[in-house]
Amino acid sequence: MKSKSYAFKDLNQKTDLELFQLIKERNKGALDIIFSRYYEILCRFGLAYESDINVVEEKVSDVFIQLWNSHERLQEIKKPKPYLYVVVKNKLMEPVLYQKMKQSLDQGLEDEHATSPCIEQEIIDQEQRELYVRKIEGILDHIPKKSRQIFEMSRLDELKYKEISEILGVSVKTVESHMAIALKTIRNMVVKNKQY
Repeated sequence: MKSKSYAFKDLNQKTDLELFQLIKERNKGALDIIFSRYYEILCRFGLAYESDINVVEEKVSDVFIQLWNSHERLQEIKKPKPYLYVVVKNKLMEPVLYQKMKQSLDQGLEDEHATSPCIEQEIIDQEQRELYVRKIEGILDHIPKKSRQIFEMSRLDELKYKEISEILGVSVKTVESHMAIALKTIRNMVVKNKQY
């Protein structure tokens, strides 16, 4: 028990950047330290964008889950604190209308499948979705590593170019260049796949 206490104290003395590197290496203790440093602060910050504390707490928790699950991208983040703030802000700024529309579409699909007696069609639909996901992953695998990271931050994390540049410690022009490379690679792969 004593050694865990010392290990925690040792981790607690590390910088945020060092902790992010340890999270990348799957060190749960490092995630616990980042969580204890920022959870309450980020919840307070989130209240500027959403008045329901339960929603804020859920979104902030999601950020830490995302941090753990996308650990391979942490190596490139040079400024962990702004990164956390930006991701929380973006999660809380997601349009409510979009969420309602998505729920409505999901409900419509559920209703359609509930009334559809054709199990074969469901299997075909599932296979097509899996094929589509594999094609997307195949295309993304052709994007150079740094360009893919920036593309994912822009398209998946919905960060603006300026936010990405601050998080990664690069210029906005560099972000734009990497996005251009990613988009060109995607275009080329789509054209190539259409030929077959």
